[in-house]
Amino acid sequence: MGRLKTLKLTLLRASFNLFYQAFYHLGGPKKGHVTFATMRSDLLNDNLKALHTEFVDDGQTDIEVFCYHYDRTFKSKLGFLWASIKALRLLAHSELFIIDDYFFPLYAISKHADNQVVQLWHAIGSLKKFGLSLPTAEQSVLKPHTNYDWVFINSEVDKPAYVDAFDIQPDHVLATGEPMMDQLMRQEPLQHPGNKRILYSPTYRAGVHGEAQVLGYVQELVTASQQLDADWELYISLHPYLKLPTLTLPKNVHIFQDAAKVKTLMPTIDLFITDYSSLSLNFSYFERPILLYTPDYQDYIKTCGFYVDYYQYLGAPHFQSASEVVTFINQQLPTLDLTYVQSLKRKTFPHQDGNNSQRVFQFLIKQL
Repeated sequence: MGRLKTLKLTLLRASFNLFYQAFYHLGGPKKGHVTFATMRSDLLNDNLKALHTEFVDDGQTDIEVFCYHYDRTFKSKLGFLWASIKALRLLAHSELFIIDDYFFPLYAISKHADNQVVQLWHAIGSLKKFGLSLPTAEQSVLKPHTNYDWVFINSEVDKPAYVDAFDIQPDHVLATGEPMMDQLMRQEPLQHPGNKRILYSPTYRAGVHGEAQVLGYVQELVTASQQLDADWELYISLHPYLKLPTLTLPKNVHIFQDAAKVKTLMPTIDLFITDYSSLSLNFSYFERPILLYTPDYQDYIKTCGFYVDYYQYLGAPHFQSASEVVTFINQQLPTLDLTYVQSLKRKTFPHQDGNNSQRVFQFLIKQL
């Protein structure tokens, strides 16, 4: 890390902590004040949205919402400082501060114990490494994923990964089932008119090289998909951070960058393809085929890594080239044994009663 970047982060840490301490000593947490905060979207989504509904319906708390979409564009970088200061003020005045992702200002402060921070991580399961488990985590001037008081996860088998990824004790990681899964439990696989549907969701890779890599895999699959024997519609979901160039696409190929659209499409999808996305776990709920297109598997192990034996854990057919994927779809998909998907569903969803949000709410309301 360069000296200039180190200096900038050191100054931010000192400044953010100064703001937080000032806000805290000028008022401190207000009784029953709960803030839902995210820096990944302009609106509450997924876990935050589901849990927010529980608090609103209960009506016993003073609720505030903070949303800022930091998407790495120049405009969002300009607004980041002001958004961070606002977030620190809300944190200082909240008994519960509930987040769903990386939250930079939180890691720069010496937090007071009566400002309790709750992490509702936006993805389920523990496949690829994240947080403090990543090889690059130790290089940061600011230690990420600190100052969490409670972390709620989907399954007990995921606890070791979250303890490793976050700076938290095991007894503060609670396997209640994630709130956003309640909505999934209310859905059924849908039969749709027209062509069969493929959803391809490649994992985001940072940097110019990483973006070019993802777009290269996308182009290879688009090209190969034109050799499919049956009539398929190919939907490609890309991470919002990825800068999408202008592409000339066949009529049956649709590219989008909208997480909400993924949730709408998922019950109608006949085949899900990914490399390392945790959406494979979500999709297993519908008990439909999952394939893995992983051209850079060995490199990905070195740069990111997994908490599990990836291929063995998912049990899905995996391929190094787009042409192999298409050949498999043409020749073997109709007779594919889906036992591996059903097994993955059982591992992923130990709580299928639709009460995940209520379990998290009942625990948190007792902390106030």
